Amino acid sequence: MIDSENRWARKLPTAIMAVSIAALLVVIKTIAYFHTGAMSLLTSLTDSVIDSTVSIMALSSILYAQRPADEDHRWGHGKIEAVSALVQASMMIGGAAFLIFTAVERFDDPKPIMDHWLGIAVMLASIFLSFVLVYWQRKTLDHFESLAIEADHLHYSTDVVINTGTLVILFATLKGAPLWIDSVFAVLAACLLAYLAWSILERSLHTLLDRELPEDERDAIIERIESHHLVLGWHDLRTRRHGDFHDISFDIEVDASLSLWDAHEVTKDIERELIQLYDKCDVMIHVDPQGFTEDERHRVKGIHI
Repeated sequence: MIDSENRWARKLPTAIMAVSIAALLVVIKTIAYFHTGAMSLLTSLTDSVIDSTVSIMALSSILYAQRPADEDHRWGHGKIEAVSALVQASMMIGGAAFLIFTAVERFDDPKPIMDHWLGIAVMLASIFLSFVLVYWQRKTLDHFESLAIEADHLHYSTDVVINTGTLVILFATLKGAPLWIDSVFAVLAACLLAYLAWSILERSLHTLLDRELPEDERDAIIERIESHHLVLGWHDLRTRRHGDFHDISFDIEVDASLSLWDAHEVTKDIERELIQLYDKCDVMIHVDPQGFTEDERHRVKGIHI
C-alpha cells in the first residue's frame, strides 16, 4: 500500500518538472520561430505555449487536491484535477483552431523558411526534453492515479510526435520541398491536438459527472462482497472516482436474527477487503435484513433496485 506522503513526493516533482520543461521549450522555440519563420515551428511553439499554461494549472490542481477535507468540502478536493483537465482540453481546441486559421492564410501567402539548422537544433533538443518528461510522467502514472498528470502526459506524448514532424518538415524544406507542406503539417497537427483534446474532455467529464468505475473493477468489488460467508445478498452498488479517491456504497443483506454488533463486524470485514483494492477509498455499507431490497433512498428501477 502506498501512503499519502509517497504519493505526494512523486506527483509534485512530476508537475514541477513539466512546468520547467514547458517554460524552457517556449523560450527556445520562440527564438527559433522568429529566426526561421517556419509554420511548422509555430505549430510546435503554439503547442508548447499551451503546454506551459496547462502544466501550471496541473501543478496548481495537484497542490489543491492534496488539501484535506474541510467543512465546506467533506468529500475532499480531488475533483479539481478533472476541472484542470477540462480547461486543458478547451485550450487545446483553441490552439488547434488558431493553427488551422494561420495555416490557411499561409497557403495563399507562403513565406520562405530561414536558418533551417537553428530550427533543426531546437527540435532535436525539444524531442529529447519531451521524451524525458513523458517517460517520467509514465513512471509516475504506473504507481499513482492523477487525471491532471494523465492529461499532461497525453499532451506531451503528442509533443514528441509534433516535434518529430516539425524536424522532418525542416529537413524536407532544406532539401527543396515545396513550402506548402509546412502549412499542411500545421493543419494535420491541429487535427491531432483536437482529437486528443476530445479524449481529455471525455475523461474529465466522466469524473465530474460521477461515472461508474469500469465493469472489471465493479466485478472485483462484487467478488469481495459476495465472498463474506454472512452476506446473503447485496444491491445498489454505486462507485465513482475523484482524484486519488474512490467512493463505494452498497447495501448488503444479512440474516434478520444477526445482532447489531455482528452485522457491524460484517461491514468492517468487507471494508478491510475493499481497502486492499483501493488504499484511498470511502466505503459506505447499509445493512438490510435478507430479502429487503427496496427503500426510500434510491428508486431508479434496474439501477438502484
